[in-house]
Amino acid sequence: MAEVSYNQSDFDYRREPGENQSSLKKILESPAHYKAAKKTKLIPTPAMEMGTALHCRVLDGATAFEKQYVKKPDGLSLATKEGKAWKAEMGRKKVLAEGGKDDPWGSVQGMTEALGQLAYFDPTQKDYIKYNEVSIYWEWEGVECKARLDRVDVERGLVLDLKTTDTIEPELFTKKVIGLGYDFQAAFYAEAAKVVYGKDFDFVFAAVERKAPYTVDLFQVDEEMMAEGRAKCVAALRLVKTCNATGEWPNRPPMIRKLSYPSWYTPYSQDQPQEDLF
Repeated sequence: MAEVSYNQSDFDYRREPGENQSSLKKILESPAHYKAAKKTKLIPTPAMEMGTALHCRVLDGATAFEKQYVKKPDGLSLATKEGKAWKAEMGRKKVLAEGGKDDPWGSVQGMTEALGQLAYFDPTQKDYIKYNEVSIYWEWEGVECKARLDRVDVERGLVLDLKTTDTIEPELFTKKVIGLGYDFQAAFYAEAAKVVYGKDFDFVFAAVERKAPYTVDLFQVDEEMMAEGRAKCVAALRLVKTCNATGEWPNRPPMIRKLSYPSWYTPYSQDQPQEDLF
């Protein structure tokens, strides 16, 4: 039986049993990759931390953001006595600096404003917070699953996922979607919504660039990609079920790969005239 939980904390969600898409898709590399991913503690990159901060600001709201994050005062070094004292006074709040190469504080504010152009992320609409970060628990292919959806529009039959990115250029963003297994995520989340709400759901990535002017685009997953993602989900779940039954989590066997120059490589020719450098 499927279960949905609104406004559940991320901490409580992570404590619940069930396969989540981020570790589950690793089994498509090999059962050993999946097992290793389960044991490995993820160390977030600065880009990931910025994405987490944006999720809090946009999906949880300004009040929740202010409780969890604080801007570092200009000119204050956290390595100094004064900086350490200020940091201790802030308690468990995460510190975001303003300015510099990445400008985490300014970027979060800029991306939030840019996403505000979309009606989907209008915090004044009814039940806005309720339908953000929706936790869903269900069984698929005989395996307990769980998912935490960024935003669900039940009336429109739409699941939205917020992504920060270096670029929203379609070809490059599509390469990122494929490389990071976002097609798997889309199908997994769409299935979760379908099981709970009893209808088919489309899936859209709301992508926003981390640098000014924080351009935003929406990328809707088409039927072909959704079908491929779903096939991957089913294959992964069946393999997890088999490995759980046998207790064996093998790595893939070694492969012989052909190594050749890529299409962009320009061959060097000894017959080519050499430029006189002196």
